[in-house]
Amino acid sequence: MEVAVQAALLTILLIYAAIRDVKTREISPYLCMGVALLSLLDFQAENLLGLGIPLILWLAATYICPEKLGGGDIKLTASVSLVIGFPATAYGIIITFSIVVLIYFSLRPFSQKQEVRNLSLPLAPFLAVGFLITYFMKIGGYIL
Repeated sequence: MEVAVQAALLTILLIYAAIRDVKTREISPYLCMGVALLSLLDFQAENLLGLGIPLILWLAATYICPEKLGGGDIKLTASVSLVIGFPATAYGIIITFSIVVLIYFSLRPFSQKQEVRNLSLPLAPFLAVGFLITYFMKIGGYIL
């Protein structure tokens, strides 16, 4: 029962985060805290290892692409990692950035190279898709 409630609330919160990020380019810290609190519905201590993924993202954002990844995206990833754990977070990030790369290369032929290079997409919609896919795969038993 707790897993069903957690799944419904996580879906609602991630969709809301995606909509807010598209409209305002901002993810509320309260929204991230709400997602993190969902981990209490089905708490597993090993999910705390998932916090390593946002740390890697923060380092990448700081050194590799300082103006491309926002703090809200990192906080959202950290809060979701508490709910889904390390393997599912890693798979979610891989799915997310695979979708972003596909979108980037699909937009490339339709505009000038410089326009696509400077294109800034909100990341939360892609994170929502990647994390929801891996969350439901985890519930279904497809992720260890």
